[in-house]
Amino acid sequence: MLKVTAEHPKFRYIEILIDGDINSESVTALLNLLQKRIDEWGEVNLLEEVRGIGKVELAVFWKELRFGLKNLNKVPRTAIVTDIHWVKNISNFLDPIVKMDIEVFTSKERDVARAWLAQSDLEESMYP
Repeated sequence: MLKVTAEHPKFRYIEILIDGDINSESVTALLNLLQKRIDEWGEVNLLEEVRGIGKVELAVFWKELRFGLKNLNKVPRTAIVTDIHWVKNISNFLDPIVKMDIEVFTSKERDVARAWLAQSDLEESMYP
């Protein structure tokens, strides 16, 4: 399951929950929302709560790749909230490779992750 759980227009970030199988339809809906928010806000940050990952349809990878290439600098920060150790390891591996800033937080640090995303917007407005 992949679903949007909250939107924070003031701080330009969206919270999503990943728990189980991920199909093409749910990714398409998420990417359409992200594109809409990018068009409205100029960029969008993400808080991804990962509770579990099941089967992922192959089409998902292609859709995410196309979206990522199109919006390379439009998703500057992603906070990953998880207690799954291997997700943290993969995120740490990808952080220097991708153009976004990725930080991993435990489920107990969810509010810290939210503050980190909100802070990024405040820093930009303080230092144009």
